[in-house]
Amino acid sequence: MGTVNITLANGQLGATLQTNDGITGMVLTGITDTGGYTAGTPLLVTSLANLTVQGITESANPFAWRQVKEYYDEAGAGAQLYLMLAPPTMKVSDMADHTNANGAKKLLNFAQGKIKVLGIMSDDAAVATTLTITTTVTHGLNQEVYNAATNMAVLASDFFAAQKPFRAVIGATSYNNNAASLTDLTAGTTNNRTAVLLGDTGTGIAACLGLLLGRISAIPVMRKVSRVRTGALSNIAAYLGTGALEGVLADAATIADKGFITWLMYPNVAGYFFSGDDTCSAVTDDYHYLAHGRVIDKAHILAYTTFVQEVDDEVPVNTDGTLDAGFCKWLGQQIINQINNTMTAGKEISSVDCLIDPAQNILSTNQLNVVLKIVPVGYATDIEISLGFNNPAA
Repeated sequence: MGTVNITLANGQLGATLQTNDGITGMVLTGITDTGGYTAGTPLLVTSLANLTVQGITESANPFAWRQVKEYYDEAGAGAQLYLMLAPPTMKVSDMADHTNANGAKKLLNFAQGKIKVLGIMSDDAAVATTLTITTTVTHGLNQEVYNAATNMAVLASDFFAAQKPFRAVIGATSYNNNAASLTDLTAGTTNNRTAVLLGDTGTGIAACLGLLLGRISAIPVMRKVSRVRTGALSNIAAYLGTGALEGVLADAATIADKGFITWLMYPNVAGYFFSGDDTCSAVTDDYHYLAHGRVIDKAHILAYTTFVQEVDDEVPVNTDGTLDAGFCKWLGQQIINQINNTMTAGKEISSVDCLIDPAQNILSTNQLNVVLKIVPVGYATDIEISLGFNNPAA
């Protein structure tokens, strides 16, 4: 008896991998809350209301609560925020220490690689009171901020090696209102995974970490936090230490020139903006800007997820042990297609290319070398306009 058999083809649509690019995390000073939260417990928060449901209240933890509020002022309810309150026995440098199982490492492990940008900040007054110490201000800031940046480089490197790359922002605290005394973060450092934020929405000694992470969570990976077209930030006031921004604009320029993320205002444009997205590295570093770092981290995850499928798979070779050229072309096209569908189509990058040299002798080495090149988007950071009159009859 004759039959008609129909089979459904699969894998033809080029489905793209999802990388959850906007997921961020924060580690902030806090205490065990009367609402039910126990300090040192990692959480996944989805709104300010959800924060209260999970036991963190404004009355018991005002320092952390404000940061989460400002995060959702920018990101909107529903954005995923990994959060942990570290007890005030922990300095910000301890939070960033890769050997501290109860610091930021604990939150990163809890998130299982989902955190793409991590923010940490201490309540210096609470830490000083709890530890019975005096906050040491060196080069304009709590010295522990600079120590935390150094520690974060190691922690970020560990997670990069584990295929869980992230970028970090440290809130600059105890700023002494002396911009000239700050360390130049762009000189002599290669810590391109760490940025330092200086500036707050109120007068005092903290930084607007939640606001910055909220903006990051709401924009695509290639977009700078300082992009004017995105719109002004949600805050109605901006401060550098105890000084309102409007009175210390020259200081803001000095702070930005030293590689910090800080405030910026534009004449005849309402609202406040971030100055840029610099990291603790030379401006010539390929990954000096957070946006470039976020782009390459996304490509990293896509490349790993694609190529891990090939581990210990059979590879066709020629009689001399070199790779089959057709196989090299096919395999390279797999990652090109994935990145094109996921990133180029969304204008997160300009283009991608992949080279797998057929001449490599895989029989001798059991190692497959792949060269993956990303062309990023450019940025109109400085715009020069020549403006004048024109006399058509002249």
